[in-house]
Amino acid sequence: MELTYEFDLAAEKNTVIEKKLQKKFLGLHKTSENIHSEFLYAGTKKVNHLKQSLHESNSVDRGFLAAETKSYCEHKEVVSFIWAATRSIVPVDLLGDYSNWRSLRRNISKFVRLRRFETFCLRQCVNRLQTSKFSFLSRIPNRPLCYCFSKEGSTMVKNCWESKDDWIVLKHKLFHGWIFWFFSCMVVPMLGANFYVTESEFGKHEALYYPKPVWTTLLARTMSCLKKQNYCPIDLKYFAKITSSRPFGFSKVRFLPKEKGMRLLANLKAPSKAWLLAKSSFCDHIAKTSDKSITRLKGRNSNRKLKLVHFRSVNSALHDVHAILKRIKSEHPLMVGASVFDYNDVYQVLYGFLARLKNGSTTVPKVFIVVADVSKAFDSINQDRLLDVMKDVIWKKEYLLRKYAQVICTKKTMSTRYGYVCVDRNEDHDIANSLTSIRSCSSHGIITDQGILKKIKHAEIHHLLREHVKSNILQLGRDFCLQRSGISQGSLLSSLLCSFYYGHLERSIIFPFLRKIPQLPHASSSSSNAKEPAIEGIARDDGNTEDPSSPQHILLRLVDDFLFISSSEKQARGFFNRLCRGFREYNCYMNSEKFGLNFDVGGKSQPRSNRRYVGADGIPFLPWSGLLVNCLTLEIQADYTRYLGSHLRSTLTVHAHAKVGEHLGEKLCNYMRPKCHPLFYDSYINSPAVVRLNAYQAFLLCAMKFHSYLRALPNCRLGPSRCLEIIQSYMHRLIKKRMYGVGRRKLDFVPALRLKKVETVWLGLSAYIRVLRKKQSRHGELLLLLGGALEGLGRLEGCDPSHLEYAVDDSHSSLFWQIKREELLAGKREQSERRKTRRMVRTAERRWPSRSVAAVTEGALMIGPPVRRRGEPGPSVSAL
Repeated sequence: MELTYEFDLAAEKNTVIEKKLQKKFLGLHKTSENIHSEFLYAGTKKVNHLKQSLHESNSVDRGFLAAETKSYCEHKEVVSFIWAATRSIVPVDLLGDYSNWRSLRRNISKFVRLRRFETFCLRQCVNRLQTSKFSFLSRIPNRPLCYCFSKEGSTMVKNCWESKDDWIVLKHKLFHGWIFWFFSCMVVPMLGANFYVTESEFGKHEALYYPKPVWTTLLARTMSCLKKQNYCPIDLKYFAKITSSRPFGFSKVRFLPKEKGMRLLANLKAPSKAWLLAKSSFCDHIAKTSDKSITRLKGRNSNRKLKLVHFRSVNSALHDVHAILKRIKSEHPLMVGASVFDYNDVYQVLYGFLARLKNGSTTVPKVFIVVADVSKAFDSINQDRLLDVMKDVIWKKEYLLRKYAQVICTKKTMSTRYGYVCVDRNEDHDIANSLTSIRSCSSHGIITDQGILKKIKHAEIHHLLREHVKSNILQLGRDFCLQRSGISQGSLLSSLLCSFYYGHLERSIIFPFLRKIPQLPHASSSSSNAKEPAIEGIARDDGNTEDPSSPQHILLRLVDDFLFISSSEKQARGFFNRLCRGFREYNCYMNSEKFGLNFDVGGKSQPRSNRRYVGADGIPFLPWSGLLVNCLTLEIQADYTRYLGSHLRSTLTVHAHAKVGEHLGEKLCNYMRPKCHPLFYDSYINSPAVVRLNAYQAFLLCAMKFHSYLRALPNCRLGPSRCLEIIQSYMHRLIKKRMYGVGRRKLDFVPALRLKKVETVWLGLSAYIRVLRKKQSRHGELLLLLGGALEGLGRLEGCDPSHLEYAVDDSHSSLFWQIKREELLAGKREQSERRKTRRMVRTAERRWPSRSVAAVTEGALMIGPPVRRRGEPGPSVSAL
């Protein structure tokens, strides 16, 4: 993107400035190299240390772990480098005086600290920069003359503007054009030339800046290890042979840093392209990168012409197979074993299990829980075994697909998405039955039948699967590599293939093993004698499988995370020991560091680390797929432990130049929506106290993100009344909508929401007051409004106060007070303002001990409600 300004005014002045810039930028490359070499002197030591540590181990994870704390630069180091390079390149006249230097460097720092998905507008670039401090703008004459030439060749002199406002507008346009060019043509290229900018798993949305030599060393070592372990390089002839026999091409990859290694991410959604020799389809193929740099041709074919060939993306070629597999999964759920695909499936299966386990009682008997995680679930899949499994899954000779269109209309845009759904030959005219499996992306949309049918043969489906699994080509740098084991994690079919693969493992090994373990005397034996109904298309013995939802135990698996609950300790212990041995036939082994147990195994079988979490209240939980399972009562709570490792601000995406009020309301709804699932609020699964605790904790997280979001805004113009309106707009509405939305599905039960609206509002207001009362200097007026709204609720008639007291008890939410939510590095100006505020408060308390601090500082600095002196009790919620 380029910003071009064309001015006919003061042409001589602008020409002089441009000539100075051109002379100054003649030595840009040399100066940048000198600064880069000086700045990366310490970075060279990092590279040498990293090479030494990587040389000691052949493992990618161990090598990266030795150097990951020293491999990337901090944001302040990047800002210092950019500012030092800028000072040596840009003329002093174009940077203004010293006050503008501070403001410009502060804006560069804000630009460097941007998180993923955030944007930086021109208004933020010129924040606190004064045009009067730039000397080159002051040299523009007040009354310049413009020489205009006519077609006849005569000249005419006239004034360029009629008023002083035109002169001011010109100065501002020149100023904005210069600052835009400075950021887009200097700061951004300088960052791209010297750093590799990426996000990470441990830093959430925070941008990490790796010096190019450090990243190159990490990348080279990682790629060499991958080529030795799971990926083998292929020559150009074999690459051409593979791509010429299928409708899709290859995928590019990038590497994402994590705590103990590097994660490979393949982009299978984007189309690919390669340069091929025009007269050859099986040999001498030349790959070309995005910058169109052609590799040198060798041999006799060096003078032959190249042809740019575009390939379809991998996922777009697999849409038909994905629709067929979804139909098979819905018709034969036992093929996927204990797989669950979302919280709706977990909610449905867990509800039925608790009904059988309680057997009419209000309490749950003692249960034994095992949580396990498959080590490298996608990369360790045996490809040949997976294709054999899929032959039994896809057994029909022909499948019929029907095209549909999904029209989604929102307040801003209207979009149309097309797709195919697998239908039965006998009901090809009944679109209502065939489209029930399609989940709408929005409630403001309709699904229409396009009346187009397509048939796919059995051989074509298996050919696509074989090409996708056995001939998965990735571009690592300039080389093409073939994946020897496992499946690609970014594929459209990856989760379904994984579910069918491990579902076959469960039906063949795990379910028969669990049936052989003797049950407790009081356990019902009806399930052990029951035979699973035969599945069409699968030739097997009826005694080799069992329904995972038996009255004595339940087994759930979300992709690669196992959750096993049993009323028999012997059965749970046997299941744990069987998982520890692994399954050699399927190349499936568990991660020994991610086991979770609520009982003691003892002996050599004791896992290395137990993932059991115990809060300040002493209640033990086991984390599983974003949920916390109570080890005693099987109640479900949301897992907030993932926020402990990083700062809360790294999970935000702030849009400072957008409509702050509307965007903040949408963000708070997005934060709250995942925590509004019926799994947390159904009174049959959770007790009334835990239901209210789940609502209170969800509001606590929203309040913390609310404070962090407002703090990240440069100039927040939201008033306290507007903030209160945003906070109250989404409280009970989201919970009610999600509860009834899941209830509309074909369930055998009706979700029970026994949480009143007045209780939800009371919990939400209490959560915001609990979080924001530590920030009275920033949210003083908002706290008064929140306290008034809380008093306006009056006495909560018909509500049990013991349940609300249990929910707002800090011991049950001790995890939240360990989350980092304060800025680690505050600016000098903000620190000085804090010191002035404290000094003013102490002075006011000494002079007027009986008056409110807010009244004393009226007209100078409003800091909200009275500040509590040492020894005085804190204000209650009703007092606020």
